[in-house]
Amino acid sequence: MLRRIVFALSILLLLASCTSTKAFVSPIAVSEDMSLDEKLVSFGGERVSLPYPEIFFEGTKWMDRLTSLIEEADDYILISTFLGSFTDSEEELYHAMMAAAERGVDVYFIIDGLSSYDMTESQKYMTPLYFLRSSGVHLLEYNPVTAMNLINPMSLVIRDHRKLIVIDGEYAAIGGMNLNYISIGAGDGKTQRDSMYLFHSASLSETLINNFVKIWNESSVEKINNGMFPGGTTEEGMYPGYLFNMKIGDETSISGMYASLLYEADDHVILFPYLPMLDKNMKKAVKDAVDRGVDVDFVMPVDLRGYAASGIYQVMPSLIEDTGADYYLSVYDENGEILPLLHEKLMIVDSRYTVIGSANFNVRSMELSHELALVIDSEELAKELEMHAISIRDAAEHIDYDEAVKRKKEEGSFFASAFMYIGG
Repeated sequence: MLRRIVFALSILLLLASCTSTKAFVSPIAVSEDMSLDEKLVSFGGERVSLPYPEIFFEGTKWMDRLTSLIEEADDYILISTFLGSFTDSEEELYHAMMAAAERGVDVYFIIDGLSSYDMTESQKYMTPLYFLRSSGVHLLEYNPVTAMNLINPMSLVIRDHRKLIVIDGEYAAIGGMNLNYISIGAGDGKTQRDSMYLFHSASLSETLINNFVKIWNESSVEKINNGMFPGGTTEEGMYPGYLFNMKIGDETSISGMYASLLYEADDHVILFPYLPMLDKNMKKAVKDAVDRGVDVDFVMPVDLRGYAASGIYQVMPSLIEDTGADYYLSVYDENGEILPLLHEKLMIVDSRYTVIGSANFNVRSMELSHELALVIDSEELAKELEMHAISIRDAAEHIDYDEAVKRKKEEGSFFASAFMYIGG
């Protein structure tokens, strides 16, 4: 009942708020006189130097790698995740975290307050993470669902959706995987289709530490400072990048980042949007790219939890009509079996620029969540990830306008599409 009350209040607030991604039509984004570098920095991107990352598309493999990194940690571990919970299959990971804290490693862990209200399959197995505190882990629950917050329900709308890890100032990881059953614990072939990227990079680690400290201190009575987390010694990487660590209310704009890349695209764009609620500004940016001759492909899941599926079918005709892009649904394999949910966040532009991180290409991520996104300028990485993306696209179902209209009539729901603001 509490969950329903929270979601109902949030939906009403969202519908009344007239949230708008104005950066998509800002003079900076559409400027022909500014370079992409100038645009990204203007929207709050922090320049970083990056090596080639380790890439993980399978949750269990990422969990094993993360466990080993935690076991090898000497000084500190910083973690932020949207959904974090304990299951039997994650026992080794969380025991490694507890053991690290007990041997003197400083472990600081932020989970979003909705973790205990996880709506994925994880809810059938999960145990909240409060027990970690008994081992010395500094656990912060961001914006918990409390009676005080219910008095001011607008506070419940803003969530911390980021996924980041920093270990000893040397290793930094970002991506879309949560630390819960359905992201990393369900087993090969059962976890959501998602990604995490691990960088051996003092440069990226330092930038993430700065932002982690800010978020922690704004939300906790236990204050920390950058001096507690010394930098690493790895040399600068070979690829330029731009980190967007966005807190709602600050000047960093993930909307501006996506808009800049769309307006700079020359040939093709491929996007993995989860729960694609696009406002008119976002649609215009996509349409302008298509009108310039850019091939834009959206490869999307249909989250078969009822509200999300009917919400996606509700908005698909307008997405196709208003943007002119191509839309693909990745739901079933060649045998008609349901695939694990495609939860990955990915954008590739002109086989050169790649966007990874926690941010979805939707209104909620751009305007109503604290998010993390990294733009990487690397043809080598872009081409590898493009092959990955194309393999998923080519196995997906292409949906034209007539088919989209049919599905809207049969399965669409306006209220479900409004509900997607919450789930995104």
